[in-house]
Amino acid sequence: MDRLEELYRMARELCPDEFIAEETRQLDALNDHVSVGFLDSLRKEMARKLDLEPEIFSLDRFSIHGCGPVGLHDDFFRFPYVYFVLVVAHSGRLGLIDEESRATLHEVGEIILLDPRRKHGLVQQGTTAEEHVYESTHSPVHDENHQFMFLDFDVRRPDLRGRFRRA
Repeated sequence: MDRLEELYRMARELCPDEFIAEETRQLDALNDHVSVGFLDSLRKEMARKLDLEPEIFSLDRFSIHGCGPVGLHDDFFRFPYVYFVLVVAHSGRLGLIDEESRATLHEVGEIILLDPRRKHGLVQQGTTAEEHVYESTHSPVHDENHQFMFLDFDVRRPDLRGRFRRA
């Protein structure tokens, strides 16, 4: 968790304008600061916690992302063949939602399984998709409370399909 918090602080320094309202941006400036050893350790820990094989977490399908609040949407057309396995690095006062849920905060290090085909959003704690005020300018968000950062492994759908069916 210390490493995740360190990466978030680094992101605020290296790419302060990449936390955008209503968009998720890949934080490529952080790639040189993440070692293969750290990623290997992360994927093994995720596999252990989720009772999955570490090999499904390919280093070639790893990325780091940042965003501000994001209204309800799906990513079906951009990511039809994967599930997202997210590790929260910073959540501010934002929480993931679907069409009916109310946002709750996420802990640093929390692992989230997300189906990009299903509607999801990231809104202020305590609010719903309907209560979210869409930010039409898509401006950078500098307030830490309105920033969200996560590490992502895109996992092939067949490798996680059973987990989503059980859920």
